Amino acid sequence: MLPLLLLSGPASIVQANNIGSLDLGPTKDGELYVHQESEDHRLFIHGNFEGFHAYALVTHTKFKINKDSVKLLSESSFNAELIFENDSGEELSQIVEFNSPLVPLSGVSACKYGRDFDSFEFSFSNGAANQKFPCDLVYVTHYSRNLDYSIPLCIEYIGMAAKNGRTAQDRLGEGHDKLQTILAKLNARDQFKSASIILYKPGELESEGITFEQVVETLEASIIQHFKPKPLNVEHLNFPNNKTKLTSILKKIGANEIGVKLESPENTLLYSKHKPDKLEEHFIHIKVP
Repeated sequence: MLPLLLLSGPASIVQANNIGSLDLGPTKDGELYVHQESEDHRLFIHGNFEGFHAYALVTHTKFKINKDSVKLLSESSFNAELIFENDSGEELSQIVEFNSPLVPLSGVSACKYGRDFDSFEFSFSNGAANQKFPCDLVYVTHYSRNLDYSIPLCIEYIGMAAKNGRTAQDRLGEGHDKLQTILAKLNARDQFKSASIILYKPGELESEGITFEQVVETLEASIIQHFKPKPLNVEHLNFPNNKTKLTSILKKIGANEIGVKLESPENTLLYSKHKPDKLEEHFIHIKVP
C-alpha cells in the first residue's frame, strides 16, 4: 500500500480587489510587476506568479493608521501605529516599522481611500511624483519589520484549477461567484474585515497511476475535509468516504493514507470556523478506506 504525501508549497497573498490583475503578474522569482491603477496609485505584485493551481479565499482584519503617528526613519523606512482587530473583534494596535517599496523617501503620511486612514502616501527626494499604497494584508505582511502579531486568516472557500493546464489565475480572473458572496456578506455586516486570496503551487507526484490534475484535486479535497468551510464548499466535505472518481483512482493506485502539509503565508495563521486552531502549518492525515 502507498501513502501519498502532498505539499501545498509556500503561499502567496493577493488582495481580492486585485483579482483582475493576476494574469499580468510576473513569471520569475524576485520579479516585480507594476500596474498604474490611477495617477497617484500603482499596484505592485512581487514574485513568480506561474503555476498556481490551488487557492483559498480567506477573511481577516482590515488595517488603519493613526495619522499622527507616522514618522520617517530613513530614505527607505518609516514607522506608524497600526490599528487592527483580532478574530474576536477586539481592537489591537502596535507601532510598526515598515520598509518602503520605493526610495529615496523624503516624506510619508497617512491618507484615506475609504472612510479611515488606511493607506500611506510617499514623497521622494528625487522629485518623483507622490505615490499611494493601501495598507492592506499584502503590504503589512510584505513590508513590516517588527509586527509581533500573527494575523489570523479564516478559510471561507477552497478551490483549484488544473484541467487542461489551467491555473488558479485563469479561474479567478474570470470572476468568482464565491468571492462575490464573501464580499457581499462583509459589506452587508459592515465589519472591519477584508477578503484576500491565498495562492498555492502544489508539487507533482512521481506516479503513473495519477495525473497532476488528480493530485491537485486530492490536495483540494483533503484541505476541504480538514477545514470544512461550509456553506461555500459542498463537495469533498466527507472525503475520502464519499464514492467519487477521485476516491476510485486513489484505491486503484493503492493509496491507503494521505498526508498534507499546508503552509500559511508569512506572519499569518490559518484556521476555519470548523477547525479553530490557528497555526502557521497544518498537518492533515487522512486514512483512505
